[in-house]
Amino acid sequence: MPEMSQSRRSVAGFTRRFALWTDQRILWLANHWLAVINVFFLLYVGLPLLAPVLLANGYTSMANTIYSLYRATCHQLPSRSYFIIGEQVAVCQRDVAIYSAFLLGGLGYSLVRSRLKPPPLRWYVFFLWPIALDAGMQLASDWLRNGVTMAMLWAIGLIAMGITSAILHSQRYLTWHSYLYFAAGPLALIYLQYYAPYTSDLFRRTLTGCIFGFTTVWLAYPYLEDAFHDIRQQVSAKLAKASTVDTAIGRG
Repeated sequence: MPEMSQSRRSVAGFTRRFALWTDQRILWLANHWLAVINVFFLLYVGLPLLAPVLLANGYTSMANTIYSLYRATCHQLPSRSYFIIGEQVAVCQRDVAIYSAFLLGGLGYSLVRSRLKPPPLRWYVFFLWPIALDAGMQLASDWLRNGVTMAMLWAIGLIAMGITSAILHSQRYLTWHSYLYFAAGPLALIYLQYYAPYTSDLFRRTLTGCIFGFTTVWLAYPYLEDAFHDIRQQVSAKLAKASTVDTAIGRG
């Protein structure tokens, strides 16, 4: 029995130390979440820019590894990519703009994090218009060139509008602003049907990617700040209580 009690105390002690270690790591993340995200996007946008430099200087294996990693997330079409030293960047122009905006937006947010409030959701959707139209019309044009008919595009568009309307209605977000947003889809299809297939360019891909990236930071990061603030308070209280208990035990 004494041996069993000693074993139980050992397990309990280990469990408590592990719980405290976990809480300390959570508190660290809650205090440094913005730096962690900024470092992540620095690496995420930096590696595709590094790949052509490595390739141009003969580091073929390392460059090809980077190209392979990003192939799962990007089409990597040469006609829609930047080139550095004569070699293609590992992601397209729009992706470079989006991830660079995430990085720059995160760095900028660190200066105003205590004052910046998120925009209303309808305004965020409004700022999604440029990338939705530019990327959507480019995708639809690519489908037309590959044999998809206008009738099929209209069917896909109407189904998407119906599903989106049902979701917004169920969440009570279906307002007059929503119908303005929905008008963009039919207008884009009318343009494709009666004028010509749409081809985006470097300027529009970069501009729409930056708008999307900066606006997403504006929407998401204040909510993340509030969430991690609550976590900091809860975990700090737990650690303070644990410290008080340890002090009492030590005095006893």
